[in-house]
Parts: sequence; C-alpha cells; structure tokens
Amino acid sequence: MHRLGSVEAMEREIESQLAFSELNLPEQVDPTKCVMTGSGDSYISASIASYLSNRRTICCFPPDLILNHQILEGKELYIVSVSGRTACNISAAKVAKKMNVKTIAITANSNSKLARLCDRVVSIDYSIPKVVTSGSAGFLSTMLSCISLLAGVKVSKKILQCAHKAANTEVNKLVSQISDTPSSILYLAEGLLYPVAWYGSLKINEVLGVKSSPYSIEEYCHAPLFSIKKDDAIIILGGTKSKKGMALGNEIIKKLEKSNFSVFLLDLSQSSAIGSLLQAIFAVQLIALRKAQKMGMTDCFFVQNQDLLKVSSACIY
Repeated sequence: MHRLGSVEAMEREIESQLAFSELNLPEQVDPTKCVMTGSGDSYISASIASYLSNRRTICCFPPDLILNHQILEGKELYIVSVSGRTACNISAAKVAKKMNVKTIAITANSNSKLARLCDRVVSIDYSIPKVVTSGSAGFLSTMLSCISLLAGVKVSKKILQCAHKAANTEVNKLVSQISDTPSSILYLAEGLLYPVAWYGSLKINEVLGVKSSPYSIEEYCHAPLFSIKKDDAIIILGGTKSKKGMALGNEIIKKLEKSNFSVFLLDLSQSSAIGSLLQAIFAVQLIALRKAQKMGMTDCFFVQNQDLLKVSSACIY
C-alpha cells in the first residue's frame, strides 16, 4: 500500500488551494479598532492584513501584548491560530479577558482551548490533514479570512488560478538553477511582498532544513550582505507596485552576478497588488516543494527530525 509522504501531501495541499471559493464572512471590521496577533504562519497572515489596512490595524506578537497590555486599551483582539492550541496565543487571550477586552479567535478548530476562551469565533474553512506537512492551504485560507475582515478584500477562484499558473511558470524556470546544497536561501522583498518573503523562508526551513531568512531589499544591503557565501541563493520577489524595490533588486542582481553570486529575480507582475501577493505566495510554496522533489525527498525535513520536532512542540504548545 502506497504511503503518502509529507512532501506529496504538501503537493496535494497546494493544488487544493485552486478550488477555494470566495469567502462570505459576515462582516468587515473597523481596522482602527482592532489588534491582531498570532504566531508563525498565522502572524504573517495578520501582518498582510495589517498592511492592506494601510497599517491602521496594530499587528504584534502575543508576547508583546502580554508585556505591553496597554496596546489593547480601547481595542478588540483578533487572535489568529489554525490549531487554536498555541500557548502564547492562549496567554494573550487571558490577558485581554482580564482587561475586559473583547476577543475573537480566527481558527479552524472551533473546539480548541483558544476558541472556548474567546468571546467569538471566526471559523476558517480548512480541515487539518491526516498527514503532517508544511502549511500551505491552512495559511492561504487564514490569510484570505484576515484580509476579508480587515480590508474587505474578496478573492475569486479565477484570480487564484491565474496567480498559480503564473507562479508555476516562474518557479519552473528558477528551481533548476538553485543548488541542491545551498548554505542558505534568502528572500528579499519590499512592501506587501515582505511578509511573503518571511513565509517563504519558513517553508525553506521546514521543508528543506536549509537556513533561510527574509530581508527588505534595502536593509539587506546595510549589513547582511557582508555575510554572503558563494553557494547562497538569493531570491528577490519583484512586484510591479514597488518601482523602488524593482530598481534596487535589479541593481543587486547586476552587481552580485559580476562576482559570481547566485541571485534571482522572480517576476510577480500582475494586474493588481492582490494578484502579485497571491502569485508570490504560490511561488514560495512551489519553490520549497519543487526543491524537495528534485532532491528526492519523501518527507519534509521537520517530519524526518523527530527530536527537533519534539523541541518545537514543547515550546509552542
């Protein structure tokens, strides 16, 4: 009987995103009255929503709220967590409850401890898969819920499919050029695409077990640039809405290629900022997946390494 490995499970999850239908959430909230928090992928979903609210919504990590609870005064707290089990999210909810701050859980698990603790639940239409794999559909579903709530952004199935097709074309051109044994894979981006660079780095960590970090293009040139190695891969997420970012990206490519460094520009040109955002999300998912397949991996790195997984779970839950 065929065993479904976590890499194949990830591929199926990525493909399942093409069937997502437009969300029909019951409300759009006032972004000036909200604080959003979460951990890992969930924090990135909240950060994207905050950006699309023109930063009118405060987005911060749960420990920031626990240590600086005055942030919550006069606000409502939206806690983003697919599982509803993350300990620091639960602690942040308890702090908010003590302050009589209204709490809303954005989660796929309406029976979780977080959901029971909060005043209200916004349910994410996502079923946690039986085979543990790196998050893709859960992340996208969460992100779409967050941007719908804060910015009123609705995404059609057609936009998703067009973004995936464009991303797949770009990734297929790129992935064979990246070494199978890079010392690190870095993502550079500006503006709305910066949280996607962060998300892409997390996928590289989880799936390939390779060091990866996100940087704003300009900030990378201040200091991280000086730690570059010949076998690093630098991937620049280039969107049409950031002319400055594209100009800086092209300048970095021109200069570093002369010194034989591996630097690549992903063309994420779409007709809208949301189109570029979705294309970028699909692209970073597919880069991690395609590299794992090219390297003959059956399981994601984090699944193979049970000792590290136990440490991670102990700290998170």
